Amino acid sequence: MNLDELKSAWDKENTSDVSIPETVRQLKNAQHPLDKLKRNMKNEWFLQLISIIALAFIPQLQNIHYSLWPFYYLAYSFLLIISAYYLNRFRSFYKQITHYSTDTKDSLTAIYHEFKLNIERYHSFGFLLLPFGLAWIAIFICSKLLNQGRNLESISNNTKIFLLVAVIVMITVVVFGILGWTKYYYGKYLKQLKAVLDELKSD
Repeated sequence: MNLDELKSAWDKENTSDVSIPETVRQLKNAQHPLDKLKRNMKNEWFLQLISIIALAFIPQLQNIHYSLWPFYYLAYSFLLIISAYYLNRFRSFYKQITHYSTDTKDSLTAIYHEFKLNIERYHSFGFLLLPFGLAWIAIFICSKLLNQGRNLESISNNTKIFLLVAVIVMITVVVFGILGWTKYYYGKYLKQLKAVLDELKSD
């Protein structure tokens, strides 16, 4: 049988009944949420990095009293240390997803559990930034007073109560904001991966 005959025989073969195994299709479906997850993580990583760099210039931009600069940069140093650790873990997870191949259920399961762990790290990172935020507010208020030739003792009791309530409200908003942000920005992809894994388990 020559080459032309082989080609003719191949063309006559009925391939309509050839189908992709369901498990392979399900694993391929997982690539869609992972692709979107990678894009979101890349954008947020750069946004956080730019924000951290920008914070270094707050004393100059906000005209913070020079006597308070050491306190600000002390708090900023702790922010850098915490951010370096969490952003590095964030980047490591991103690289793990980038090198992921939809070939086995085990690798997808590992990605899913690491994803859940990474969301918890994200929460921890956000909560650890709260002290820096509170320190910045205290420095900003003290700076305003010093620029006016006043001190903390000149603040009335009503103002102190107002500031305390404002801080409590801010902490509550930030905590729920972090939880809501991860749920909105990443939670849907976690659910999609879980749905794929549940389908694989049922086979």
